[in-house]
Amino acid sequence: MTYRNARLDVRRAAIIPMAAILMTMMVGMLAFSIDIGYICAVEAELQNAADAAALAGAQQMQSPFVSYYSPGQTQQQQIFLQVTTDTSSASSPIPTAQQFAAANRAGGVNIQVPTSDISFSYYDGTNPFVAASYPNYFPNTITVTTRRDTTANGSLGLFFGQIFGITTSNLTATASATIYAGDVSSLQVISGVSAHILPVALDMNVWTNYANGNLTSDWLTNAVTTGSNGNPQLQVYINGTNTPGSFGLLDVGVPSNSAPAFRNWIDDGSTPNDISYLLSNNLLPVSPTSPEPWKAGPGLKSTLLSNFQSQIGQPNLIPLFQASNPVPGTSYVAATGTGQNATYSIVGFAGITISQADGSGGGLTISIQPSAIVDPTEVISNASPARASQTTIFGTPQTTFVSAKLTQ
Repeated sequence: MTYRNARLDVRRAAIIPMAAILMTMMVGMLAFSIDIGYICAVEAELQNAADAAALAGAQQMQSPFVSYYSPGQTQQQQIFLQVTTDTSSASSPIPTAQQFAAANRAGGVNIQVPTSDISFSYYDGTNPFVAASYPNYFPNTITVTTRRDTTANGSLGLFFGQIFGITTSNLTATASATIYAGDVSSLQVISGVSAHILPVALDMNVWTNYANGNLTSDWLTNAVTTGSNGNPQLQVYINGTNTPGSFGLLDVGVPSNSAPAFRNWIDDGSTPNDISYLLSNNLLPVSPTSPEPWKAGPGLKSTLLSNFQSQIGQPNLIPLFQASNPVPGTSYVAATGTGQNATYSIVGFAGITISQADGSGGGLTISIQPSAIVDPTEVISNASPARASQTTIFGTPQTTFVSAKLTQ
């Protein structure tokens, strides 16, 4: 005879409704986890877009920074407004940030950034960020917020959130990027990359007095004229001073006395082979306390005029030298030695652009103005947030920058 356990049958029947309840909960948890994972992924995409936009916008602040602090600048308020409010010029920080944000997608949507989500501030590297204001704080930092909400780009639609009565999620991400500057002490070899260095030298005392706005200094006698943009420009070699020294070209790599070599240096800069030569011969690094003797080239040549003119408006590094006898006037001596044996004591570099080039031969006139430059070969060991109050070796404005950095 077979006996059945009635209690066992009852227990088996109870599992069915319990399993249904648990399955519902498991499906809900699975749906919830899918939506949470999707939200996290989109948040990461928003952050990438904010980072890219802030870094790109910050890069566009370097040149205005230098212009704002350039000697004799009379358009500071216009420069401030161009940086902080201009939305029409493609090279201004706001449109640039918006363009780079739009090149990124978050949740399948190209991210549009309203102007109201872009702000500017000043950061000294230590104290809290301060909102940019004219004339107290020229900005060195841009902050960008990216969104997927009702303000911009639409709220993020969820897959299964509606099970719990939640159909969308509002997401934001924020990034700040700051421009950094410092003194170039050396160069590094990068395959296929040349250093944009002009093969002429500039007295560090002439540069620091000019850059700091001491335009009536004895160092600048007959050296400053007005450029085509209305700002003071500095003549590299001052004609008519009758000061002894080697005023001519400068070898910025493997020594040469041929015009084609200098033409290449003007047009294309110092090659990796040139930089290797400077490093292997201990001509780099340089500083005012450790100057290095770079060979002086021949006198200025008329055949190079068009090459110098081709660099008008282009950022370049110019080597700065410490004069052999640094006394303004007739006793001044720029270089050590004479003729083919003359050398300049190079101590550093400044970022400049040629603003005017004319004349011929020994009367060739090369005038320059400060310019921001980020050269991939430059070595800057003391980079910090760019600011007017920063102590630098060669005065204000700072002209040599590294790539902008995310600071928030």
